[in-house]
Amino acid sequence: MSIDDLKLLESRAGIAPWRIRWAKWVESQAVQSWIVGIIILNAAVLGIETSSAMMDQWGSIIKALDRLCLAVFVAELAIKLVVYRWYFWRSGWNIFDFFVVGVALVPGTGPWAVLRSLRIFRVLRLLTAVPQLRRVVAAFIHSIPGLSG
Repeated sequence: MSIDDLKLLESRAGIAPWRIRWAKWVESQAVQSWIVGIIILNAAVLGIETSSAMMDQWGSIIKALDRLCLAVFVAELAIKLVVYRWYFWRSGWNIFDFFVVGVALVPGTGPWAVLRSLRIFRVLRLLTAVPQLRRVVAAFIHSIPGLSG
């Protein structure tokens, strides 16, 4: 979500005060900075998981860190779903987050193993957590038609 979505929620009549408090908390700079740190930690963990030597020596700790990061992402999404309800789905970034975290929850065996490899896209959650990156990506996407000639 964004500060604009928080303001929209605050402007609606009949929204329970606890929802506003939780929305303010989850959108606060402190929480969002913490989420960015978890995203960066998770990116490092995903990279380390590609090393068989590291996994042989530290595999259980690495897997535990990965699960912990995923639990934080699920908790963040759950809070946003509870406080924003249907407004949550108005944001393409929230849909993206929901998809990426959902894919990470898919077991990595059988025919779903290919989907499990998409969990690397959790790193792209930085785009949702850092507004400046969102603006850079949006500007890049808007400039692509001009590059075609």
